[in-house]
Amino acid sequence: MQFASAARHLLSFLGLKTSKKTLIERQIDHLKSFVSYEPSGGRPPLDTLDMSRLRITWVIPDFMPGAGGHMTIFRIASYLERFGHDVRFLVQNPKVHKTAEAALETINTHFQPFSGSLDLFKGATPQAEGDALIATDRFTCYPVNAMQGFTRKFYFVQDYEPSFYPSGTEALLTEATYRFDFDCLCAGDWLHKRMSQQYGRWTMSWPLAYDAGIYNSGTGTKERRSKRIALYARYVTPRRAVELAFMALDILRKRNVDFEVDFFGWPLGKLKVDFPYRDLGILKGEQLAELYREATVGVVFSATNHSLVNKEMMACGLPVIDLDLDTVRSIFPDNAMAFAEPTPEGIADQMERLLKQPEERERLRQGGLDYVKDLSWEKSARLVEAAIRERVAHGAQQGSQS
Repeated sequence: MQFASAARHLLSFLGLKTSKKTLIERQIDHLKSFVSYEPSGGRPPLDTLDMSRLRITWVIPDFMPGAGGHMTIFRIASYLERFGHDVRFLVQNPKVHKTAEAALETINTHFQPFSGSLDLFKGATPQAEGDALIATDRFTCYPVNAMQGFTRKFYFVQDYEPSFYPSGTEALLTEATYRFDFDCLCAGDWLHKRMSQQYGRWTMSWPLAYDAGIYNSGTGTKERRSKRIALYARYVTPRRAVELAFMALDILRKRNVDFEVDFFGWPLGKLKVDFPYRDLGILKGEQLAELYREATVGVVFSATNHSLVNKEMMACGLPVIDLDLDTVRSIFPDNAMAFAEPTPEGIADQMERLLKQPEERERLRQGGLDYVKDLSWEKSARLVEAAIRERVAHGAQQGSQS
């Protein structure tokens, strides 16, 4: 340490630069590593286009087991593969996986079955070609924008990502991607309308679904508890607005409402609260379904695009409370969910109402079951497939005329 410090002082004395960068320089380098890509060159292989076996490449960020957004990507991609298409993944700037083989093992062990190819890339624009190229988040849009060997480019939009960041460089770089010449495959009508109306994109909507083999009403022999709240407590994700739920629970306690809480989604540790609770942490699907079949009321919030957790709760017959926001109202009908004003008092009011009114819980239980009964990942994947085919055909026609 002394030698290194002395060396830096000597270089400074001689007027030479040291290799250590300032914080702002490191931040800039980090952003540049995700957004600075040179055009790849090349042309789409239009002469070998086969609409029954499209060559589809997804560009994704690196991932770990339990990543919800990646699970949805892998579900749709797995179905596209089963539908007969040639599916490939490119992983941008990998930090978790050191090899493609390790990434493929994670996909097949912790996510969905997949037999296609996968490559890792960092720095240089990938040299690839095919029919459809799909970006999956803000930073993957930048290499996709630079890759020129595909008939049509898409953005698999699962949320409005500028809302994840304070106003500034990251939010601006994120919003800029919605103006790239990509067709948007949107998770729900709220995103579909926003991409179309605000950014002028070609868009379509596919619904978030659920695994009916896991999330269902079960045998119906187990009696529900009468005062248990199942609360999605992933506080490390700010858009889940978990603090609002905690403030509402405190109000509920002061009103002398009898209740207990099952927190899940993230470990909370020992809480100093005046109501009984269980800290369940991160649960597997089967454990979640069991929880949803036992609880009285489910509480899950999203301040941006809606969460698929509420659909999984509904499929298990659990009445759900979410926030009364346009992002939620645009997806769910009045008879499928209780909409809470996004204030501690408004949330407490809905919690108290459902805990004290079994007939209202039954109404929402049935409404939720009716709403989700026709949803499936296969149907959503078919919608995505149809959109990709339509836009690839459009791109091929334009390409043949140029």
